[in-house]
Amino acid sequence: MDDFRIFTSIRYDSGLLKVPDLGFTNVGWNQHPSPFYMLDLHRDRMLRAATHWRWTAAIAAISGEVGLKNLERFLQSVTSEVDNNSPHRVMITLASDGSLGHQISPLPETHLNNLYPECLPSPSSEGLDQVEKSKVPIKDPTYDIMLDVQKTTKSEYTHYKTTIRDMYDGARKRAQIMPGDKKEVLLVNDDGHVMEGSISTPYFWRGGKWVTPPVSKDFTAAQGSGGNDGTTRRWALERYPPTPPSNRHNITMDTILSAQDKFKQDLGLSKVKVVHNQNYKRHGTKSYVSALRRYKFKTTKPGPYFHVDKVTQHGYLPEQLKAAIGGIVRTERTLVKTVDAGDGDDGHTAEVTAEDQQNDSMYICEIGIGEPVQKLLLDFDTGSADTWVRHNVFDPKKSSTFKKLSGMKWKIQYGDGSTASGNCGSDTLVVGGLSIKNQTIECATKLSKEFAQGTSDGLLGLAWGKINTVTDAGEADPQSTPVENMIKQDDIPKSSELFTSAFYSTRDKGAESFYTFGYIDQNLIKKSGQSIHWTEVDNSQGFWSVLSESCTIDGESIDLSGNTAIADTGTTLALMSDQVVEKVYEKIPGATYDFLNQGFIFPITVKADDIPEIKVAVGDKEYLIQKEDLAFALTDDKKHWYGGIQSRGFMPFDILGDTFLKSVYSIWDQGNRRLGLVPKIQPTQSLDPPPDDGGADGGEKERITSLDLLTNQKYLV
Repeated sequence: MDDFRIFTSIRYDSGLLKVPDLGFTNVGWNQHPSPFYMLDLHRDRMLRAATHWRWTAAIAAISGEVGLKNLERFLQSVTSEVDNNSPHRVMITLASDGSLGHQISPLPETHLNNLYPECLPSPSSEGLDQVEKSKVPIKDPTYDIMLDVQKTTKSEYTHYKTTIRDMYDGARKRAQIMPGDKKEVLLVNDDGHVMEGSISTPYFWRGGKWVTPPVSKDFTAAQGSGGNDGTTRRWALERYPPTPPSNRHNITMDTILSAQDKFKQDLGLSKVKVVHNQNYKRHGTKSYVSALRRYKFKTTKPGPYFHVDKVTQHGYLPEQLKAAIGGIVRTERTLVKTVDAGDGDDGHTAEVTAEDQQNDSMYICEIGIGEPVQKLLLDFDTGSADTWVRHNVFDPKKSSTFKKLSGMKWKIQYGDGSTASGNCGSDTLVVGGLSIKNQTIECATKLSKEFAQGTSDGLLGLAWGKINTVTDAGEADPQSTPVENMIKQDDIPKSSELFTSAFYSTRDKGAESFYTFGYIDQNLIKKSGQSIHWTEVDNSQGFWSVLSESCTIDGESIDLSGNTAIADTGTTLALMSDQVVEKVYEKIPGATYDFLNQGFIFPITVKADDIPEIKVAVGDKEYLIQKEDLAFALTDDKKHWYGGIQSRGFMPFDILGDTFLKSVYSIWDQGNRRLGLVPKIQPTQSLDPPPDDGGADGGEKERITSLDLLTNQKYLV
C-alpha cells in the first residue's frame, strides 16, 4: 500500500473555453474561460477522500482557494506541451504527503451538450423542435451495456476514487471488454443493486424521470449503493435534485389548513393587497424587451432588439494554448436595438434606452420596515432574490432596529447595462402582519434610469437566496430572502413555510389581487371546487423551476418531454418555445408575426370565442390560460393586440409570467420546495382594453407617486 493514492481524471479540452459565450447555465468553474472541466468539483472529490483517510498534508495542499489555484497551476504546467487541437485526460494523483502526480492520455471529442446538458429529455426526445434538440445530449455513439456477473462489496475503495482498481478491471475482464470497444459493464453490490459503471455514471429512465444509483455523502456501508462519489453525478444531482424525503403526504390538507388558520388568528395575519399602479401602461414590445433584459436570451425571431456579445480580455492560459485560440477572450451579452430598419435591413445598432422597455410594475404591495415602521410599496418578484429599497424612501436613521452591515454591498445588472446598487443593513420587515427579524435590507444608493423610472419603492425578492447579489469585502455572500428568514424563525410552524399569490386583470371588476404569507386562503380554494395540485420545484438555479412537459391547444396535444418552466411574478408575459407559440397564433384569425413589434399580434376585431383554448402543464396537470390574457396590450396603431404568449428564443426553458399566473391561485411552498396551483378562471372573458391600458384612445394619465398609492384606497385591485 506504499504507492496507494487517491486520484481524479480531468478533461483538458480547449473547446471548454467557449462555454461562457454559449449561454450554458450552472457551469460552475467553467463560467470563466478554462480548458479544465469541472476543476472545482474534481478538487472537492479528492479533498473528501483525503479527509476520509485523514491525510493532513494532502488536505492542506488542495484546501480552499489557495489549494484550488495550486491545482490549476499544476495542471497548466503539465499540459503546457500538450497538443491543444484535441482533448486529453489528465489523471491527477494525490499522495498522503500532499505530492501530486499525473498521467496524460488522449480522449475522443465530445459535444459540449454532453458535458453541460441544458435538459435531460426522455429517451425518445419526441416533441422537441430543432432549437431544443440542439441543446440536449448527443446520443452517438451508442454503447452496449452489460451487468457484471459477479457482485462487488461496498467499500471505501468503491466510494472514493483510488489507485485500487481491481474491482473495476475485473468487471471489464469478465465482460470481455477490449480497449476501444463501445461497451460498458455495470457493477452490482451484494444487495443486487447497481452501484455504477466501470468507467461511467449510469442514469436510468424510471417513472418519467432520470434516476442514478444513490450515493452517500461520506462512505458508510449502510447507506447508498456503494458507488463512486463522482463529479458529473454531483453536478447532475445539484442541477436536477431528487425529491427530499418528506412525510407531508401523510398529513391531510384539512390538518394543514387548520394549523394555518390557528397561526393566522394567533398572529393577526392578513392579506397583502395588491396596489393598482396607475402609472403602469401596458406595452407589448416594451414588456418583451424587459424580458430580454432580464433573462439575456438570444432571439430566434427577427426584430429591432437583440443581444450581441461584447468581447473583453480575461483570465490566464498557457502561452501555447493562447496562441492556438488567438488570445484569451470573454464575452458579455449586451442588449442593443436596430435603428432605421423598418424592414429589418440597412440599419445600425444603438444602445437600448430606458424608454425602450417597461420599467414599471403592474403589481406593487405594501410592506413595513423598522421601528417605528416605515411603509413602502415594493414589487414582489419570484424571479429575484434581492430585497432592495430606495434610499430616499426608507431612512435607516429613523429606525431604532436598523443595523448597518459593514463591508456588505449589492449590485443588480441587466443585459442593457442598467444597474442598481448600494449598501446593506438588517432590520425587521413586516409583511401581511408577519414580522421577519434580521432581514438583510439592500439600500439603493445608485439607480440607473431604468430603475429610477419605476413607481415602486424597491423590490422584495421571493426566489431562493443562492442568486442574491450581496458581497462581503468583494466576495459573494448571498443573503436569505424574507421567506427563507421567515422559515428560520421558531414561531413559524412547518405548515406555514409558504406564501401565496392571486392576480386578477383590471378587466376583472370587483376581484382583488393579493398575497398571503404563512397561510393559504381557504375561500379561494373552496371557490375553485378543486384540490391543490402540488408539483416539485427544482431550485438548484435559485428559481421556481418546474417540469412543463406538455401543452394542449384547442384539443391538440403537444409533447414537450424534458421541458421546464420558471414561474415568475416579475415577468408580465409568458415565454414559450417557437413550436408552441406558432401553433397558438395559427389558431387566431388574422394573427401574424410583426417585425417592429417583435412579437405576434392579432386584430382587435377578434372575439374571445376566436381565441384557442390553451392549456399548459405544470407537473403532470395542465392549466387553462384565460383567453382575455392573451390580448395583452394594444399596439401603437390601436388596431391590434400584442399577444400575451411570445417566443422564449434560445432559452432552454419557458417563463410562466403573469399571462399564466392570472389563471391560477399559486401556493409557493418554500419549506417543502413545491408549487401548488388551483385554477382561477373568471366566468366572463372580455377582450375590451383594460383600464390600465389607457383605453382604446391611449389617453395619458396624471403620474402619481408611491405615497399617493399608499394613502388612497381606490388604487387597490
